[in-house]
Amino acid sequence: MGLEYVDIFYSHRFDPETPLEETLGALDTAVRQGKALYAGISSYSARRTKESAEVLRKLGTPLLIHQPSYSMMNRWIEPDLLQVLGDEGIGCIVFSPLAQGLLTDRYLAGVPAGSRASHSGSFSSDLLTEQTLAKVRASIRSPAVAARRWRKWRWPGPCATPASRRR
Repeated sequence: MGLEYVDIFYSHRFDPETPLEETLGALDTAVRQGKALYAGISSYSARRTKESAEVLRKLGTPLLIHQPSYSMMNRWIEPDLLQVLGDEGIGCIVFSPLAQGLLTDRYLAGVPAGSRASHSGSFSSDLLTEQTLAKVRASIRSPAVAARRWRKWRWPGPCATPASRRR
């Protein structure tokens, strides 16, 4: 990357094959060596987040932030993860607040060639039911605005929504 350090060094998914202490030890080492300013995690369950905060606290490196997916269609972080984040004083910056384009007009007329839903991977075209699309159409003139407003209304705590870009 050509950088002296990164702001946040994330563990992006819990790996059941690697001891949690080993994963978090790598984050702690990066912070202690000045290669990262802060340690963060992404897509960890509430239980694993609490365990991670405890391990990092013992190592002397605070767990600064968690980056979960979160949208009107994907509310898995309610209520357990949000409770742990609040209790532990861990920040939250969500990804995919527009449900990978589902909460925009991108799929209202079908699946565009080259889109995430056009091939297997992280987005399932099974989500594109007529019932779901009807809800998206009815949300307001701009489903993207509705999704952002909903997130702010739903949980106004220390959880940021990054800007989304349209491809």
